[in-house]
Amino acid sequence: MADDNLDMGFEIPDDALERLQDPEILKKWPQGLTDMLMVIEAAHRRAGDDEETARARAFRAVRALAQFAGGRSFYVPKGDQLDRALRDREIWERHDGTNVSDLAGRYHLTEVQIYSILAEQRKLARARMQPDMFERHSRQG
Repeated sequence: MADDNLDMGFEIPDDALERLQDPEILKKWPQGLTDMLMVIEAAHRRAGDDEETARARAFRAVRALAQFAGGRSFYVPKGDQLDRALRDREIWERHDGTNVSDLAGRYHLTEVQIYSILAEQRKLARARMQPDMFERHSRQG
């Protein structure tokens, strides 16, 4: 299926992802993509998936990333910055409107810090839902 293939400047067979261990295919794929697949697959294996399930999930994750960011660069932080960003997103997802105190205890933060994180995450969520009108106009003009 063409929609599932990543546009890498050459034709990728529909079953290429399923046959990724084939050395001929590995040579044709950019190293970064191969690395991404291997890292994601390994993470799923460590989480308890069998090899086939881990590989299938890795392929789906890479396809989703390609649909989201295909053709553009995006920054992925590491270390403390990544941990903090993931923690803040998790706090946002766990917040139910009544559990600020519980979240503060769970994440070893103060309630003021939780409220600050929620405010920042709310801004991010709003920006995803309502693109900046100035950004849109600057692209058109």
